[in-house]
Amino acid sequence: MSQKSFSLAVVGTGFASTFFLLEYLKYARKDERILVLERGRRVDPALRLQRRGIFGGPGFNDLIINRTPQKGWVQNIAFGGGSCWTGNTPRMHPNDFHTHSLYGVGTDWPLTYEDIEPYYVRVEHAMGIAGASEGPFPRSEPYRYPAHRFNAFDEVLAAKYPGQHIHFPSARSSSVETGRPVCCASGVCSVCPISSKFQIDLHMAQLYDDPRITLLLEAEVERVDIEAGQVTGVQYRRDGREQHAAADLVAVGAHAIMTPFILLRSGLSDPALGRYLNEQISRDVQIDLVGVDNYGGGQAVTGLGAMFLDGAFRRDRPACLVENWNVPWLRAEHGRWRQRALLKFVFEDLPSADNHVALAPEDGSKPAIHYPRASSYMQAGFDSLEGRVTELLSGLPVESFHILPKQGIGGSAHIQGTTRMGTDPQTSVVDADLRHHALRNLLVLGGGSFPTCPAANPTLTLSALSMRAAERLFV
Repeated sequence: MSQKSFSLAVVGTGFASTFFLLEYLKYARKDERILVLERGRRVDPALRLQRRGIFGGPGFNDLIINRTPQKGWVQNIAFGGGSCWTGNTPRMHPNDFHTHSLYGVGTDWPLTYEDIEPYYVRVEHAMGIAGASEGPFPRSEPYRYPAHRFNAFDEVLAAKYPGQHIHFPSARSSSVETGRPVCCASGVCSVCPISSKFQIDLHMAQLYDDPRITLLLEAEVERVDIEAGQVTGVQYRRDGREQHAAADLVAVGAHAIMTPFILLRSGLSDPALGRYLNEQISRDVQIDLVGVDNYGGGQAVTGLGAMFLDGAFRRDRPACLVENWNVPWLRAEHGRWRQRALLKFVFEDLPSADNHVALAPEDGSKPAIHYPRASSYMQAGFDSLEGRVTELLSGLPVESFHILPKQGIGGSAHIQGTTRMGTDPQTSVVDADLRHHALRNLLVLGGGSFPTCPAANPTLTLSALSMRAAERLFV
């Protein structure tokens, strides 16, 4: 690399970094020089499909020291980051931004649903999201592409809960107008066999061909350089050599474990840095139906239940998003094979400062992850699940239900909270524009910025926050 000085250095190529760049390039000068550093490599889509996995570089568990053996952590180290995903893209509920003001739990976000809503629209359009304008999510513009079809159990739930059981928005194509094949409903979403599901490495790779961008793969960022209250560049290792690049602005989007690790290695000591590690935890419920042949529909997760997504109950127990899965879990009885449904109850949590990422004292080259237990708030959700399911299914053609056991703490591969946003530097790392409180030319992107742990999948929201952060640099 002959160029050693850049206007912008970006760490990572996942959703946060890529959507930041998508917006940033609209305003960047024609002669601007941008460096993008990605620890992983490009993965041949055919090879990924063959192995049915979300791999592409070093295994994530080899890069960390997990002090929480009963809980696993999932991250894909490759070009495109975590975009080998299921493609579920619900918005956060408007009240998710104000849980402390409304219910006395958690903390309020330093922005509102109205602040982020225009950026939700931009990301939905860029990803080709399929959805319907229904439910408790106010919209300034409709989805561009029609929702996937309900399955039979969705129809039953929607009849009982109109406006609350709705079509699940997703990045799985519902129309050839997206430029991608229509979802084949195979249920193999993390390695979509026909490239119907939006992925950065398949559908936004051309962004990195912009002549203003220098993309370096297999480049491990070790720290950001700091002098006189400013970030001056990045240190990284590539081809076995330590290297340095100067930059006027640095944006770190290496996800919510490796991002705080890089910043801690850089000497930052913000009280909240690395703390409040969290992710949603879900429980699966298998339901045997009476006279309802299920598993039609148009994608892997067809219905979104908002029945328990908001309400005064949140003072005592968490909200949960109900996903109706359309991947067959068949029965053994002759003639009743499809008379079954699977619901996933995805719980929010109250992040705790005790759950954190730190530098491992025995090996400072790796992050140590501490997450000893789910919160008592989350546990109250687990304890109330049977009652919620009974209430949900009352009066429906249901023979029985069974809450499936789960080993360990569980998780959702939605790592959040370690670089949280807020107004107080004592309890947060960045402001609402994702700029570090003290180092104003450092942006910290991704789900780590979430000050709470809402029940919604985080990808849409963190991508929208990145677009907003880029625009706010110029507007």
